[in-house]
Amino acid sequence: MDEFGLLAKSLPDAPPPSSEVVDRARARLSAAQAQPSAVRGRTARRRAHWGWTAAATVAVVTAVIALVAGLTPASVPVIAPPRGNDALLRLADDVTRLPGRTGAYWRRPLLNSSLMRVTAGKATFNVLHVSRVDLWQPRDPRDPVQAWTRLESVRPATPADERLWKAAGSPSSAQRVCTPGTPAKDCGKVRVGDGPSGCVYTRAVEPDGVFGDRRLGDLTLAALAALPTDVDALRERLRGIWRTNPQDESFEQFLAGSAALLEMPISPAVRAAALRLLAGLPTTTTGGTVVDPLGRPGLAVAFVKSEGFSAEFGADDEVAERYTTILDPRTGAVLVSDAAIAAENAEGLTKGAYLNYTARTSEAGWTDDRPARPRGCKLSPRPIP
Repeated sequence: MDEFGLLAKSLPDAPPPSSEVVDRARARLSAAQAQPSAVRGRTARRRAHWGWTAAATVAVVTAVIALVAGLTPASVPVIAPPRGNDALLRLADDVTRLPGRTGAYWRRPLLNSSLMRVTAGKATFNVLHVSRVDLWQPRDPRDPVQAWTRLESVRPATPADERLWKAAGSPSSAQRVCTPGTPAKDCGKVRVGDGPSGCVYTRAVEPDGVFGDRRLGDLTLAALAALPTDVDALRERLRGIWRTNPQDESFEQFLAGSAALLEMPISPAVRAAALRLLAGLPTTTTGGTVVDPLGRPGLAVAFVKSEGFSAEFGADDEVAERYTTILDPRTGAVLVSDAAIAAENAEGLTKGAYLNYTARTSEAGWTDDRPARPRGCKLSPRPIP
């Protein structure tokens, strides 16, 4: 799905991110896998896949206020100190005992989030810009894959930002603050408000039943269900997948990328095997227990190089950042992927603040409910590729 295209059509008043910002964000983590020693700079694009992937993270934005009251880009609070990758092994032991679930659809609702610096009147402050993407993959390949996306809200990020916004007269729009030299078309005004808008709905049949997230190749739901539950056997199955999908990365890099399995419809036993496999990789680092941006406890993990990157924020074009993935401490599934966290203070930005992230909501998983076109959502003629 071309999520950027959908949003561009459905949200004409929302300025898109600049092409440079999109390219840099899409490239950053894939560069970490392909070039583990790379530090700053622009790199090759991430392999294309559906809108629930991390590539969507910078297109659209943070924290659904309707779901999480008072959400702010606060620093990541550490509850418990890290203990190496043993935490992943203990989690795998717990996951193994979970019951398997199934249903007619695999549902993946995402909140795509970003922190944005804006100005209105004489005030400069931050806003949280949030969109939601809801995807439904049918077990029966004769049923259509369905998806909808909409802007959820653009709100002042913190109480302090809200006071500045109110002092400026609570304007319904604000001008983005951009780095010098940014084209005017990439640095327009943003509408500030609570209500959802710009909903776009699309559906299409995937005749071969291939799962939409193609980071590990063209796998069907049946192929995912048949993955081995033994660590060594899973590694060899992944080796076979790597060999049959020509690419530039080494098998070791591909294995690090197999963390994508934790976002896919696999059984608890397969997820446990994946956790054990990932725990044994030299690229994996467990950071301890944290609270995610939606207020949920989770286990912070980096599966590839996560330090030493930079991003634009406001007028600053070189803000140091790091990445983390946050896992559900009960199921081992991903709660938050590719969370970009400020690694330094900058104008309007505090070290430890979430710059952008993609969060899974509580509805994620198998369901027998059938997807329905949301009220007020216009049908897009563009098929899901």
